[in-house]
Amino acid sequence: MIIKVCGMADPENIRGLEELGLVNWMGMIFYPPSRRYVPGFSVDPEFYQGVALPKVGVFVNASPDEIQGVVRDYGLDKVQLHGDESLEQVREIKNLTGISLIKVFRIGKEWSWQGLEAYEELVDYFLLDTDGPSYGGTGHQFNWEIIKQYPFHKPFLLSGGIQADQAGELVDLYQSAPHMAGIDINSKFEIRPGLKDLSLVREFSWEIRQQLQKTKE
Repeated sequence: MIIKVCGMADPENIRGLEELGLVNWMGMIFYPPSRRYVPGFSVDPEFYQGVALPKVGVFVNASPDEIQGVVRDYGLDKVQLHGDESLEQVREIKNLTGISLIKVFRIGKEWSWQGLEAYEELVDYFLLDTDGPSYGGTGHQFNWEIIKQYPFHKPFLLSGGIQADQAGELVDLYQSAPHMAGIDINSKFEIRPGLKDLSLVREFSWEIRQQLQKTKE
């Protein structure tokens, strides 16, 4: 199971996350209104270039040229599109950056899988999040029962209000949903925006790894 910790920015916090050796990807937010906006932390981009943990840059309706520049300056490994990016924009971003793309879809009360189909050939993963009044994460969970009707072969990540006491529930869901590739955690593991509680991340990630190992024995 891929464990992605999003909203990382602080250098010491990032080094600590790397040292855990329990997570797969690190998310960095490049959406100016966000309290986790990476340039707002005034850290030299060269620091992030040296981070070995795969880095996912999160963008909202940014231009392809802007995304390409950030990918280059920060040494990003993947791009996550969290806005209303059109097929044409996604295709151009893919062509310009040449790296793995994740397209986010926000699930609300009125939901249809139909909108995802056109993006399937362009992206490497879908990410399913909870719908809200803004583009940022809501910290709330949508109805995970919806995942049981997931109609595509494209792997997806689950996001939206995931909490530290849900490791067992998430392992069960992961094992019952063939195309679920992993999870994306953020606000429920924070001390403050941009700074994660690494002890909480460690306990949660360790429990998931242990439970998954037990199912293989």
